[in-house]
Amino acid sequence: MNAYKGKITFNKELCVLCQTCVFVCPAGAINISCVEPHKSYDFIIWHNTCTVCGNCTYFCPTGAIALSNTLAEATPQNEKYTSITANMVEYGECQKCHEPMINVPQTMLQKGFKNVSEELVSLFNLCPKCRRDHTFAKRVL
Repeated sequence: MNAYKGKITFNKELCVLCQTCVFVCPAGAINISCVEPHKSYDFIIWHNTCTVCGNCTYFCPTGAIALSNTLAEATPQNEKYTSITANMVEYGECQKCHEPMINVPQTMLQKGFKNVSEELVSLFNLCPKCRRDHTFAKRVL
C-alpha cells in the first residue's frame, strides 16, 4: 500500500454535473463551465492548484473523481496551464421525448437501489417529466 495520495483523476462517464466537487474544493482547483446550455460543459482540474486533500473524491456521489496511483508531484510554474485534466461532459437525451438530460450512471443506481433491473435503468433513461408520466400511467386508481 502506498503512503501517498495520488493525482486526482476524472471519469466523465460517471459525472452528473452536480458540482459538489467544485463546492468542497478548498483550493478552487476544479472548474465546471458551460460551453453550450443543456449540451456540454468543460470540466477542468488544475493540478498545480490542487492540494490533494481528497474532499472531491470523498464527496463525489458517483465516483467520477478518484485518487489515482500516479504520484501527485509539484510542477514548474511555466507548466501551470498544461498541468490540468480537461474533459467535456455532454448531456444525453430522454429516450422518449429527446429533450436534453444528464444520464444517471449505473454506479449511482447501484448505490441507491438494492437491485438494479433493466426496467429501473430504462426509467432513469427518461427525463423527469417522462418518468413521472410513465409511472402515473402504470398506476391503477
